[in-house]
Amino acid sequence: MSAVDFRLDGLEPADERTASLSIWPADFEPIAQHDVGERSFIVAFDRVATWDHPNTRNIVSFDVVRDRGRATFSMSSSRHAGLAFAQNWLVNRGCPPDALTPAGDVLRPADEMTVRVEDRIRRSGTRLKIADYLVMDGADIEGWTMAVDHAAKDLPVRVFLEEIQPDQRTYTVHEGAFADFVAAGDWLDDRPGPLPEAPEYRLEAETLRTGAALSRSTALPLAPSPPPTAAASPVNPQQSPERSL
Repeated sequence: MSAVDFRLDGLEPADERTASLSIWPADFEPIAQHDVGERSFIVAFDRVATWDHPNTRNIVSFDVVRDRGRATFSMSSSRHAGLAFAQNWLVNRGCPPDALTPAGDVLRPADEMTVRVEDRIRRSGTRLKIADYLVMDGADIEGWTMAVDHAAKDLPVRVFLEEIQPDQRTYTVHEGAFADFVAAGDWLDDRPGPLPEAPEYRLEAETLRTGAALSRSTALPLAPSPPPTAAASPVNPQQSPERSL
């Protein structure tokens, strides 16, 4: 397996915060990377997280800035339970939202909803505040992240449920909406039915259906106008015709 190349040869930490990071490149398997000059936005999988405390987040975002003139570098990092949240952290630090496509032999989204949900997370700014999570580790095929959507007008507690289909080499990420943490936790514990769909997707689907219907109606040929009919009696040119109401 490949390891992340931070390109730090000959460079020293630029500050105490960077120096305090205990990073071993061989521990991290690259998932996605975007370079802008001497700055690198990196998403990686922590291969040794499984040996840490239970439920340790194993997807890590790195923001690396190198100063070759001073022979220094600065680094910031953050851990996440899901890929899209790792991408979101980097987008919030200036990385283009579409620049962190996973490379190599990786799992692919199984459906269009997964693509939409992950894109929403990536572009959500700071509106989603993480409250709890369950990390997928080893042979696990399910994980989730619970968050509060501070911009939601209704059902602000959200559960982002990720499931892997190993045989198909695919995964799904779907978003559920709940009134509070108790309702979200009860659903995760009991699974009484399908994940309650977030209202934003219902509104989006209705908008798309309306747009498609309007598009179809405007594409239909217009019916020809009926020929004019003769007036029942001639209009007296000395009198102004009455306006139709």
